[in-house]
Amino acid sequence: MEIKFVTEGMACSKCEARVREKLSAMAGVSSVSANAADGSVVVTGEGLDRDALAQAIEDLGFDVIE
Repeated sequence: MEIKFVTEGMACSKCEARVREKLSAMAGVSSVSANAADGSVVVTGEGLDRDALAQAIEDLGFDVIE
């Protein structure tokens, strides 16, 4: 299963690392890709909860716009 998000607010590689670290620790997540240049976040895994993942991104201070 793959879930894609478009976010606003990621500005650098440290932002990407924070997103990867937080989401990687969540249940069912096998990999996370975050790209500050275009604001994309791609999460792969099994039994993923889109709402919980989006909330985790927002808890870090970034806006999920899609």
